[in-house]
Amino acid sequence: MLELILSAHQGSTEELLGLSEVFDAVDAYIFIKDNKGKYQYVNRKVLDNFEITMKGIKGKTDWHLFNFGVAKKMRLNDKKVMRTKKPTQQKIPFHIDNQELYHLTVSSPIIKNGKVLGVIGFAVDVSKDMEERQTLLEEANTDGLTGCFNRRYLHLALEQQRQNFTHNKTPSSLLIIDVDRFKPINDKYGHSVGDRVLIDVVQVIKRFTREEDMLCRYGGDEFVLLLPGSNIEQAYTLAGRLSEKIDNLSFTSSSGRSFSVSCSIGVATHTIEETNIVELADKALYVSKKGCSGKVHMHCPDTQKIVHCHYCDEEVSA
Repeated sequence: MLELILSAHQGSTEELLGLSEVFDAVDAYIFIKDNKGKYQYVNRKVLDNFEITMKGIKGKTDWHLFNFGVAKKMRLNDKKVMRTKKPTQQKIPFHIDNQELYHLTVSSPIIKNGKVLGVIGFAVDVSKDMEERQTLLEEANTDGLTGCFNRRYLHLALEQQRQNFTHNKTPSSLLIIDVDRFKPINDKYGHSVGDRVLIDVVQVIKRFTREEDMLCRYGGDEFVLLLPGSNIEQAYTLAGRLSEKIDNLSFTSSSGRSFSVSCSIGVATHTIEETNIVELADKALYVSKKGCSGKVHMHCPDTQKIVHCHYCDEEVSA
């Protein structure tokens, strides 16, 4: 059973058989492979979970047991262990019963007289830990009220978009969306109604945006919508559509009074001359908030002016 270790071990066969019993009692997947990647031994947990016998697995390779991606990753790791003669560890995703489970696999070389005979390793399920870590990460990057990303995540995403533009010239635009007269709504109807307004506005925005677009809460009633791969015309068209849809929202106060809301929107895109895309969009938003005709204004990358109609046909002084 443990021939591979036996060849490198000076102890008795009885000691090794005792070691096998220890391996079977451990709540981890333990395996031994020769230097060609063929399984020579696995513990009871492996046999039970894969519903296979020791005879059935001996001589098999990762290519027989796992999908191509997992098998390739494991084989490359084994080769690294044997080449460097040093232990390694890696997280590997396994699909078991239609679930993606992650295992932390630690592998170490089996060496005798300076020659690597194979690899011994163990794997433990860390899916729960990774799930909890992902939950914490999402909570750290998510606004508690609206469920969209928060300002912390915005800064990370903006840097990534800036790098994409700088290195690959990948277009990227953004919208700053500000709910008009939100403070009076809060003061008049209460914070619970104000919260409802923000939640519904976010739902409208998400309904008319793509999966890859990122909506972030920038301030109390202000949101930033990142549009990877979108040019200024596409972003401006989307802004006009969102403005119309938000205008159609209707709300009812606790006293039964109906009211509606509107949003002012500033649009900008990355340019060679200016990379502070938020500042550009904020300038366009400022013009919208001043009460000029139209609720959507954009910073035109061609004229470097603020405009509020399609394709730069009218300029507005900020």
